[in-house]
Amino acid sequence: MRENRKFLRFFNKDVYDEVVPESDEKKEIPKPLFQKDYPEDAELIDLISPDDFTIGSAPFIDLVNSRKSRRKYTKDPLSLEELSFLLWSSQGVKRVIKSGHGVIRTVPSSGAKSPFETYLVINRVEGLKAGLYRYISFEHKLMFIKEIEDAENQLGELSYGQKFVGRGAVVFCWIAVPYRTEWRYTILSHKFIAVDLGIVCQNLYMACEALKLGTVAIGYYEQEKIDELFELNVDDELTVLLAPVGKIPIEKKLSDFFEAPKSEASTEALRKLVGTYKRTNEVIISVEGNELVAQIGDFQETFETYNETEFIAEAIARAVKFKLNDEGKPEKMIVLTPDDEIVELEFIG
Repeated sequence: MRENRKFLRFFNKDVYDEVVPESDEKKEIPKPLFQKDYPEDAELIDLISPDDFTIGSAPFIDLVNSRKSRRKYTKDPLSLEELSFLLWSSQGVKRVIKSGHGVIRTVPSSGAKSPFETYLVINRVEGLKAGLYRYISFEHKLMFIKEIEDAENQLGELSYGQKFVGRGAVVFCWIAVPYRTEWRYTILSHKFIAVDLGIVCQNLYMACEALKLGTVAIGYYEQEKIDELFELNVDDELTVLLAPVGKIPIEKKLSDFFEAPKSEASTEALRKLVGTYKRTNEVIISVEGNELVAQIGDFQETFETYNETEFIAEAIARAVKFKLNDEGKPEKMIVLTPDDEIVELEFIG
């Protein structure tokens, strides 16, 4: 792990000149293309111009406060305007620098080198057939590449079984072309590419919030299989992040999940809930001080008390409640998942 941290570090000035090689830019080697070529007969689709957007004017502070990762999507399609807005917000081109050495986009990039291509797996967008597309950002158009058989299940399986990934109306797939950054920054490039990627993804998050859509960044996927699916030249480009996007269902109110009014809970009442609960994984419930704590493997979360048997969670669930038998002993723990599903775990001792 320590070895893999090194790319995050930078150099002191007295070391910099010794370890950082001369760049191809300084050697006057021709600059890379800042957009991949495409065939002259490619099928290009016009997107909605940012000058014509009628959506996405929510106050910024509202977006900051409401932003969160969302993994549950409805079957409703996105409109072409919504997709256009998301693409423009995350990788739109404002202008090419006069020297041709960089691109000014709607997101900042180290040295304006803009090392990403945006691929899209489209499942449900009004007016578009399902399949794999590439965003031709310099022209604000879409290029159809191919159909993908059973795309929903394929992407879910290739994302280590995270089935929700393939269920997005659209799955954003960012492809890095490292040499665009390496041409100037050589061995420093990979830290800068990682920083640039985080900025791009955050812009997608904010754009989704503005349209009341959901998304989540996905870094777990089978690299070689995804790259092969997208027909990438793996010597020069690679997939670096996925992000499904879709319409989100109306979130269940916690007041509809809880059965009793809010009240204080004594330490004695909390201790009655201590034990191990199991469905697939084991959840160990304990009391620390006057707080209920859940342990799943190495992960631990402290619940916020709502009353003696009902609690607000944050990471592993939205909320949980405990069912007791006539003797006041626990029978099961009922979980409201982040996706608003109800899951029951049996008390096993």
